[in-house]
Amino acid sequence: MVRGAVWFRSDLRIDDNPALINALNECEEVIGVYIFSASQWNLHNESNIKHEFLINNLVELEKSLDRLNIPLIAINSQNYDALPADLCTFSKQHKINKVFWNNEFGFNELKRDSEAHNALDQVHITSSNFHDQVIYEPGFLRTGQGKPFSVFTPFKRRWVENFSIDFLDLKSPGPPSHKTSIKSNLSSLNFTKSHNVDMDLWPAGEKAAHARLQFFLDTKVMEYNELRNIPILDGTSRISAYLALGVISPRRCILEALKLNQFEFSSGNTGICKWIDEIVWREFYRNIMYSFPHVSKNRPFNLATEAISWRHNDDEFEAWKTGNTGFPLIDAAMRQLLNEGWMHNRLRMVVAMFFSKNLLHDWRLGEEYFMQNLIDGDFASNNGGWQWSASTGTDAAPYFRIFNPVTQSQNFDPEGLFIKSFVPELGHLSPKEIHLPEHDLFTQSDYPKPIVDLKISRQRAIDIFKNNKQNIDV
Repeated sequence: MVRGAVWFRSDLRIDDNPALINALNECEEVIGVYIFSASQWNLHNESNIKHEFLINNLVELEKSLDRLNIPLIAINSQNYDALPADLCTFSKQHKINKVFWNNEFGFNELKRDSEAHNALDQVHITSSNFHDQVIYEPGFLRTGQGKPFSVFTPFKRRWVENFSIDFLDLKSPGPPSHKTSIKSNLSSLNFTKSHNVDMDLWPAGEKAAHARLQFFLDTKVMEYNELRNIPILDGTSRISAYLALGVISPRRCILEALKLNQFEFSSGNTGICKWIDEIVWREFYRNIMYSFPHVSKNRPFNLATEAISWRHNDDEFEAWKTGNTGFPLIDAAMRQLLNEGWMHNRLRMVVAMFFSKNLLHDWRLGEEYFMQNLIDGDFASNNGGWQWSASTGTDAAPYFRIFNPVTQSQNFDPEGLFIKSFVPELGHLSPKEIHLPEHDLFTQSDYPKPIVDLKISRQRAIDIFKNNKQNIDV
């Protein structure tokens, strides 16, 4: 009798799970295993709220697997270096013949998986890994010169040209033929809550993820192109937290969207096309992470920008983190992050550009802070977004393109409704006043003055980037 183990990682679902599907097809008994490392979690700056969301989703996954007569065993490991040996010990203890997992593509994860495969091979346990997370295996799509893409538009064009999915494989087969006597043990995953987010905002499990997707497709996607930049309307899907842990697959998201658009990527409803674009952006950044591993080593994609002299001011950094910069849209966005564990995508770009250009602080500090507070923290997408804003990355904004937070506020929150929802001390101001409150001798307000002059700081950033470019070009 063949007993298999499915090693769950960022694929906490039954639907469209290649490792699980293949294990059920090949094995008479199947066991699920999740290996957690608190030190590795912290090393990767994963947030406390994402940790709680992980545990909540593991609880829901355990229930789903139980209906398939598959137990889910949780084990703790010291770090990625110790994990291969721990996986081998687990496999030998439970008389596993074969281990199945879905690929992850970070530098540390690729190294871990290679070592796990070799360690299992040494004890005569076979392992099989499968393509997941993205439509095409990272590195598959190449330019005409055989190089990895570093610009999104041609990547998307090639992505569409090659698009082919057998959607019949999305459903998992039935339960294994034999039920194991092994019991689940998720209580071994200790957790201490330190965040202040109401978790009712983020119901866990596949059922909740699919319901959220369906609600978005039923009520918002058709107007996504027009409404996605207006934070008070909440016109986005908020599916990113579920994608980050693999509670729902990108293939499922794309399939359900394509059904509404007659399987068209570039014609039909512009909202659907634009939303699919966002999923392709996610895939693009995973390809960057895979093809250019130095971005996983705390280095900019554009190595020429390593010479930029970032400034730092502790008071400014603290004001930015806590939403007390004196720029209402920036502060509302940062308070949304702390209150919801999530931030509207337009605002992520605005606050990242303010941080890296107007404050001229090292983008890596902002990237780290986002990861430490986001429920949907995803290294590839977060890194890609921050480097785009800081003009250090692939397909990045030109260094002289700097969002003005006041103009952005006037354009995308004209009545100040989003600002007032997170910065209540400005609730009495008119739409004209709220985007940049006046401060004079007669002003009585708990709201801070702007911590930087937008015009002066903008020119400072342009000069520093320009000088760096000229020095590189010499």
